Amino acid sequence: MEIKRISGDAAGEIFAALSALDKLCIGADGWSAEDFRSEAGKSGGIVLAAYIGNCLAGMIAGFTAADTGEILTVATDPQYRRQGVARMLMEAFLTAVPEDVETTALEVRQSNAAAIALYRSFGFEKAGVRRRFYTDPDEDADIMVCKLNKE
Repeated sequence: MEIKRISGDAAGEIFAALSALDKLCIGADGWSAEDFRSEAGKSGGIVLAAYIGNCLAGMIAGFTAADTGEILTVATDPQYRRQGVARMLMEAFLTAVPEDVETTALEVRQSNAAAIALYRSFGFEKAGVRRRFYTDPDEDADIMVCKLNKE
């Protein structure tokens, strides 16, 4: 498996593939190709894609600003789930975060036990709830935060 950081000037088909994967996993609320291009082009934006051969197996996108970071979306193609793709993406994202970032946050569906277990394994802890954060189906999100110790 290879993890690649995607820059804002990457080819359009890369962003289209990221969007298709996000929508496959998340539904209609998944990001557009332009959302991925915009995030990748920001100074603090981090967009990573996992490839197995030439196949997009997963992706993660987020950003850092000042001393905080946020993971905005994570998706693994269903055919590559339970093979360590999301774990490798999380490791790569947290490694890409600058040294001065102290905390990273994310939201996760309360019913997504596998994702919650993954995030906990990286030190994320529940810090709150966003009511009706998700649609299709409507569901609350747990806000999870990780204090980074990059010494």
